[in-house]
Amino acid sequence: MAVLAEAGMLTVTGWVWEWAVPSGLLIAAGAVLLPGTIRFLQEHGLSETNYRGRLVPTAGGVLLWLLLLLWYLYEVCVVPSSWPNTDRWVLAVTMVCFAGLLDDLLGEREVKGLRNHWKIWIGQRRITTGIVKAGTTLVAGMLILLSETAHLRSEAGTTLAWDSRMLWLLPFKLLLILLATNAVNLLDVRPGRALKGFFVSLLLLVWLASWKESGTEASWKVWRLLVPLTIGAGMFAGADLRGKVMLGDSGANVLGFALGVGFVMLTPVSVQAAVLTALAALHAITWRRSLSVIIERHALLRWLDQAGRGRG
Repeated sequence: MAVLAEAGMLTVTGWVWEWAVPSGLLIAAGAVLLPGTIRFLQEHGLSETNYRGRLVPTAGGVLLWLLLLLWYLYEVCVVPSSWPNTDRWVLAVTMVCFAGLLDDLLGEREVKGLRNHWKIWIGQRRITTGIVKAGTTLVAGMLILLSETAHLRSEAGTTLAWDSRMLWLLPFKLLLILLATNAVNLLDVRPGRALKGFFVSLLLLVWLASWKESGTEASWKVWRLLVPLTIGAGMFAGADLRGKVMLGDSGANVLGFALGVGFVMLTPVSVQAAVLTALAALHAITWRRSLSVIIERHALLRWLDQAGRGRG
């Protein structure tokens, strides 16, 4: 009994130090950093005209990145037994965030959507910031997937068939990550829309992940990587819904990338295929039609879109 009690105590203690304490610290840090981040963006001219013609600070995704770094520092100092690829995860998210920040700073506002970026690249042989974002996202995705494949090989043993299957699936998984990254960006044209899409998708991921044996230690460590970004998105939601600040590409791309990686690593291949099909359909629709126009024409979608939104 004493042994069981001690094991239970260790489990509770581990949960407190690995989940409760860092989450609480991150919420406190976010409450302090949010107003300072908004002021910083305003003072340095990082603003964009919103759909109402108002000048609003953008690139709020910097806050998500700061919270991720704080979580990472806690991991390094207090919980060194984290997922072996945490370093690569932070590097990958940083790459995606700063590629988005480049677009927030230097992006051509008249060039919107994958279609127009593609046309400029093919027709004018000119690389836009959108193409840079896509290329960076693919490299970041490979950084995660190839390193995780190597880790699984070392644990489970290597067979030629297994390796061949992973190589065949790599383009499929990279495409899912790329489209998920851009999907959240497609939503970030009205206050709160991208964050609503993120949280709905996250709930869907939690449900679909249960179809796979995802209660393993490795899967819990992957979930831990989504915690700081989820906390950051939650703390950012109020200001975003009121139209006080925008996520920008630096934030929307990070959230989309995190979702893409989550679906790739936590759900079975059949689910990933369904998600990829849905993402491809969304991009096909928005290739020719405005998502905002579609939402405005359907009462339920319009109500969900406007729920909680301020007048900003």
